Amino acid sequence: MRGQQLLAWADGHSLVAWDIGRDGNEFHQRLVLVTIGDEKTIPLSDFRSPKDNTKGRWEPVFAER
Repeated sequence: MRGQQLLAWADGHSLVAWDIGRDGNEFHQRLVLVTIGDEKTIPLSDFRSPKDNTKGRWEPVFAER
């Protein structure tokens, strides 16, 4: 299963996760949708800035409805 850090369930078969870019830089992250049992990921965001406290740095907030 892809995903550097699993964050939240999206539904019964999918998770939202941080994933890293093809460059392998662990600080080059974006949010992706990961389906259990499948290597494919669907990007949910663009890559965030690798540096803390920059204007491009953000943290996701999840809410249950």
